[in-house]
Amino acid sequence: MSSQLGPIEIDCDAPPYPVVKACERLGFHSPLDVRWCRISHFLPNCGERGHGGGISLWMWLLSKIRPQDITCTCGVPLPILDWYTFTFLSGKDLTYHLGQCSRCRTIFWEEGETLGREVTEDE
Repeated sequence: MSSQLGPIEIDCDAPPYPVVKACERLGFHSPLDVRWCRISHFLPNCGERGHGGGISLWMWLLSKIRPQDITCTCGVPLPILDWYTFTFLSGKDLTYHLGQCSRCRTIFWEEGETLGREVTEDE
């Protein structure tokens, strides 16, 4: 029966595992067990769900604007994203913007200065 199943496509919208794991010590609630949502993937879809839209990602991140009409999928306003810098054993520093929904505990995130660079578990 298992031969009838095809490959499963997994779409992971979380930062690298070392960052997720480190969030336990930063006070985030159950970061290994909650939904992660990259803000640059979430905001463009807000208009489709009737939550507003048209907000610039960088306006959101840099000015800490939190419009009441843009909400998490659970209905509460999106959290303000704070800056966190992670220093890896390799000596590399990476900055992330992170915030957690007060109701459903989804963690919203975006890369900071190193946009587009991937981190491996070895770092």
